[in-house]
Amino acid sequence: MLLLLPVGLLLIASLTIFILDKLQPRFGTSWLVAAVASSIAWVVVLFLRLRLPTSLPILSWGFPGDYLVGRLSLLLDYDSWPYILALTTITLAVILSDAARTRYDSNPQAWSAGLVITGFGLLAIQSGTSLTLMLIWIISDLLELVYLLRLKSSAQHNLRIIISYGVRTAAILSLMLGTSIGRQVSGDFDLTGIPQQAAFLFMLAAGLRLGVFPLNLPFLKEPELRRGVGNIIRLAPVAASLTLLARLPANLISPALEPWLPLFNGLLALAALYAAVRWISATDEIEGRPFWIVAWAAPATASVLNGAPQASLAWGIALLLPGSLLFLYYPRIQRMNFLQYFGLLGLMGLPFTPLASGWFGLVANGVNFWSFLFVIAHALMIFGFLIRIFEPGGQPGILESWARLVYPLGLIVIIQALVALGLVGWPGSFTPGIWWLALISTLLVIGAVILVQRFGINPPYLHFPSNSKFVKVMERVLPLLEKVFRLEWVYRLGWQIHASLSKVFRTISAILEGEGGLLWTLLLLVLLILVITGGNGG
Repeated sequence: MLLLLPVGLLLIASLTIFILDKLQPRFGTSWLVAAVASSIAWVVVLFLRLRLPTSLPILSWGFPGDYLVGRLSLLLDYDSWPYILALTTITLAVILSDAARTRYDSNPQAWSAGLVITGFGLLAIQSGTSLTLMLIWIISDLLELVYLLRLKSSAQHNLRIIISYGVRTAAILSLMLGTSIGRQVSGDFDLTGIPQQAAFLFMLAAGLRLGVFPLNLPFLKEPELRRGVGNIIRLAPVAASLTLLARLPANLISPALEPWLPLFNGLLALAALYAAVRWISATDEIEGRPFWIVAWAAPATASVLNGAPQASLAWGIALLLPGSLLFLYYPRIQRMNFLQYFGLLGLMGLPFTPLASGWFGLVANGVNFWSFLFVIAHALMIFGFLIRIFEPGGQPGILESWARLVYPLGLIVIIQALVALGLVGWPGSFTPGIWWLALISTLLVIGAVILVQRFGINPPYLHFPSNSKFVKVMERVLPLLEKVFRLEWVYRLGWQIHASLSKVFRTISAILEGEGGLLWTLLLLVLLILVITGGNGG
């Protein structure tokens, strides 16, 4: 039952905050409830590291004669604990750092929603069976959909919200199909023993929710809650999908799909490269967050394709924790800029750092051209992170006295979790890795910094002038690429086809229901009989 304690704490705190806000709104009391609950949940998750693996059966039924077989269970092991710690850390960091954002998007209703989403995110990460994962995905997606549609600015984003929900529904259908195939092959199974015949559909489900396989960016311009709880809304589903990637079998690619492996790796490498360029060119880190997710999820997915699913853990943690360290750093305080260097160290992949074990996933099938594209994309992401670090900051005087203490604690807790995961996150997490790949990436970053300075960009603000040729080219090329890669044109085309077919069916219905409807019905019946009989009168 210890697995349910963090979830229960967060859900109870969410309900308490909701009731308090309705009865007698008190900002300080609501914040204290959220901070205490998320802190206790964080400590419990740390303790659970000593009890791996731990499982909890919830419900089981089986009627083979009626083809009704299923189990609901939770499982905490070395594939899921890193993401459990990452998500609870992000939630605690959001609550603590929101003390500095009281004038922006920080409010009790947002905290209540964030705690609920985190609670269901923890359940999704700990899902022991595909049926459990499907159920949690359906519930959490509906909750997020309702919450987003209720935001004040949701009207201008309704289409993208629906598209995003539709893509996640497609992921659930892919998971459902994979589960059906898996049961036909090996009977009832859990997520630690996914059959090879169904594994690709499971990866497709995770890839759809990550937006990386196929490349899909339906939700670039986000509604309210860009920071704080908005970070939970964006990253909680990502953490659950990354956990599914880590659970996939090493022999995911069957002999029938093996000839397609270079194509899959190529598409993922290009997706990472495109997202890295868009990350650098984004006006701020929040605008670049969807590209951040894709750029780190792509090598995680490639690691699974190459037969090294555990290497995806390193890329997933790099996505969640250093990213959150940057996304939650607002307002910017000049004296706190040094904290971002810990996030930078967690991203570089140097020996014995959190990302060091991730390099194995890119070269598990040997070094090739796509491996070097991933290294270039990695270097671009590091360079973009440097750009964000060097942006100017404000002064601590803009914060209230109590927020000056709590706000940096929110960022420090992310750094602590990053260090803990790098040391004991999973077997093999503390490793020298493939040092020469990290060296190539580091040299590329140093070269990029030198080139930027060579073109007259004075540090510490590494940014291209608006009149430079590079910026002008990017302003023309990137919008065109975005229209292709976002796949929104596919959804719009499908919507138009649906609308056209609906119009045709409405016209036919109006004709049949009119005064001559009976005659048209008889005519269609005669034509149908002729078609069935082959047009022979005898």
